[in-house]
Amino acid sequence: MLSAVRHALLLCLAFVLQTTWIPHIQIAGIVPDLVLLLVVFIALTSGHLQATIFGFAIGLCQDTFAPTELGLNALINAVAGFGVGVTRGRFVANAIQVRLTILTVAVLVHDLGYYVLHSNFPILDVPYLMFRFGLGHAVYTAAFGFVVAGFLRLRRELIPV
Repeated sequence: MLSAVRHALLLCLAFVLQTTWIPHIQIAGIVPDLVLLLVVFIALTSGHLQATIFGFAIGLCQDTFAPTELGLNALINAVAGFGVGVTRGRFVANAIQVRLTILTVAVLVHDLGYYVLHSNFPILDVPYLMFRFGLGHAVYTAAFGFVVAGFLRLRRELIPV
């Protein structure tokens, strides 16, 4: 119960940061996806059920900013959370390299689903969009996740709970 409240608060914070602060650190029009980063974290730590529910809820919040495709982010985030959560038991996800690989693959699958299902993108443009934006988005989100993981590890060592 307490972890669910913590996850909800962290997702709200990530959503606020994603819409306010994160656009200022874009590189070539690409920004890291804090919300998806947190959905993957929830999937790795709490399993597929919480990740699916929280992914859907925060995706619905993201969809309020682009109501023409209402439900698309909710679906894609829920599927990403479910997919990572289901595969969680098949990997030893304690090593940072494994977690970053899982995050990178989750972002690529998320973006592929978004580009395929979005009605404004012709299906023939999907390979270009994945190469132009998807790869950069995945690498930038993984790099951002690496920095966040480093700060969390440093905090854990300096301030033991």
